[in-house]
Parts: sequence; C-alpha cells; structure tokens
Amino acid sequence: MITNKKSQELLMLATTNKPLNKDATEEEKKFYKECKHDYAIMHKTAKKYGIKNPTLEIPIEVDF
Repeated sequence: MITNKKSQELLMLATTNKPLNKDATEEEKKFYKECKHDYAIMHKTAKKYGIKNPTLEIPIEVDF
C-alpha cells in the first residue's frame, strides 16, 4: 500500500514529467503510470470544456 506522502511525491513526479526513481516498487510504478494517464486525460477534458488551469489532487488523510 502506498502512503499518502508517497502518493503525493509520485503525483508530483508524474505531473512535472520527471522520471520515476529506479528503485521504485511495482505498485509505485503502476501508480505513477496511472497518474500520468489521468493527468493527460484531465488536460484533454479541461481543454474541451474551456478550463484554463486544471489541477490533479489527492485527498490527504490525517492520522491522529
């Protein structure tokens, strides 16, 4: 399971087109690939509807 912190890091890498670390696990590689795909689809859809600055976010859970 990917932690919230790690998912935020992977999302940042995917949305800025930075490469994934070579020591990434299979789960992290899959998540990174999905983020890149979702980011591309989001921009395509935003352009279709005239949205200028779309953002892709992951909700953060707070542990007490």
